[in-house]
Amino acid sequence: MAIFTVHTPAGEPRASEKFVFLRDGFSIPAFVFGPLWLLWNRAFLAAAGWAAIMTVAGLGAARLGMTEEALPLVNTALALALGFEGVRLLAWTLERRGFLESGVVRADNAEEAEEIYFHDWRAPASPPPPPLPPLPPLPKGEGAPA
Repeated sequence: MAIFTVHTPAGEPRASEKFVFLRDGFSIPAFVFGPLWLLWNRAFLAAAGWAAIMTVAGLGAARLGMTEEALPLVNTALALALGFEGVRLLAWTLERRGFLESGVVRADNAEEAEEIYFHDWRAPASPPPPPLPPLPPLPKGEGAPA
């Protein structure tokens, strides 16, 4: 079973069609496609940052005089890091867009996660009624303990 995080738009708690379910864990597409995967998922700032990290790592490796055999290891290490942390970058992007992480669901796939979440989901209720006013004080001599 996988873990899914649920992200809801902050200003629209009833807009269930805008909820986003992200599967937590290693992402093979993020590992294979790297910044292109981030662009595909509309995480433009994260993609630009990741491309900058890859460029700096490549230039730094060349400047340090790493052999040609070591450069693929650096690229593989960066790809592994994005595979493990890519979903968190998507969650960060959603947070910047005004989404809130509102739940965690354990399910086999995204459809099942949606079913489980919406089955247990309670939209924010109306505020509770105001408290009743305090009772007036009892007159002296009445209501004293017997």
